[in-house]
Amino acid sequence: MTPRILSMTDLISLEVGQDFLDRFERICEFLGVEPDLNVTVFECSSLEEFNQMTGMGYHIGAVYVNGVVYTQPFAILKKKECFEDIILHELLHHVLQLNFHLPHWAEEGIILTLLGTKPEEIFGYHRECLLRFSEEVTYEEIPHFVDRYRRSHLEHR
Repeated sequence: MTPRILSMTDLISLEVGQDFLDRFERICEFLGVEPDLNVTVFECSSLEEFNQMTGMGYHIGAVYVNGVVYTQPFAILKKKECFEDIILHELLHHVLQLNFHLPHWAEEGIILTLLGTKPEEIFGYHRECLLRFSEEVTYEEIPHFVDRYRRSHLEHR
């Protein structure tokens, strides 16, 4: 398999569909931001290539960096039954970074909270972020919390 490069719009139409897009749009509305799909998706051809490109272990399914989502092979993520959640997770990194100056722990904690992730389902850095965020902010308080970190219109990337 060779690496595949797609726009997020193409990925949604080819791989996940309207329910995914509806879910993303509802989350953006909750956060008070415009949905932004201006992201490139780079599907690595193998786990080894993913590790070489990102430096991440195999327990991480994808990484968002400057408008690009680098993923493990889609077939592997689908076999693990986490494909849509991982793509949505990385797309939310994009939207949050575009609109807010959040501390890293808060950004990760917000995403995990919005996706309904339980602390016992994850470990390491992600778990620490989720636990810290949930101690400080309730789900209902998320829109008010992120507003404190909102970028001005002049700052938008």
